[in-house]
Amino acid sequence: MRFVVLFFVLTMALSGVAIAAARSTTPALEAPSAAPGLAVQSARLAPAAPSTTPAPEAPSKRDAPKPEDSWTSFAFLLGNWDASGGGAPGESKGKFSFRTDLDGRVLVRRNESSSPSGHHEDLMVIYRAAPSAVRAIYFDNEGHVINYSVTAGEAPPEATFLSDETAGAPRFRLTYRVNQDGTMKVAFEIAPPGAAQFKRYLEGTARRE
Repeated sequence: MRFVVLFFVLTMALSGVAIAAARSTTPALEAPSAAPGLAVQSARLAPAAPSTTPAPEAPSKRDAPKPEDSWTSFAFLLGNWDASGGGAPGESKGKFSFRTDLDGRVLVRRNESSSPSGHHEDLMVIYRAAPSAVRAIYFDNEGHVINYSVTAGEAPPEATFLSDETAGAPRFRLTYRVNQDGTMKVAFEIAPPGAAQFKRYLEGTARRE
């Protein structure tokens, strides 16, 4: 019996030595290196190589038409003018001017006149509603607001402002026409509501200052 116990103890001891030896000779598992993660992070942070494909060129401002070019047909109006005339309000005198504004996007007319009826001031902004459609909106110190369609002619230079048709309201027509001597004829006409014929309300002559 003692022999059996001794043999068992001896066997277990040898097994422990063998297991220890096996553990010492087995290579340890290496912990994952941080290097691959750093490499991936570096690759993500690294700037991309410059593209060799040329970027499309933006349209050159030199090639784009200037806003002022769209007002060529109205250039004869630009400047400061002295005007005098007469009509239903009586004899009147005044001044008006046409200027480009907002980098040439619009034309602005300022006008003032005096007559027996009183002092009058107005402002009109002329703009392009579409490439081939010119519009204008008029305001004055009496509270009137008028929307016009505008056309221009070249022989002789002429501009016509025709108010929109509104039921129950009169229509207005304002005309500028260059005379042979360089002065400008100005006429303002009114058509009663529902009528097609315009009647002269005021007419005068303007000269450049």
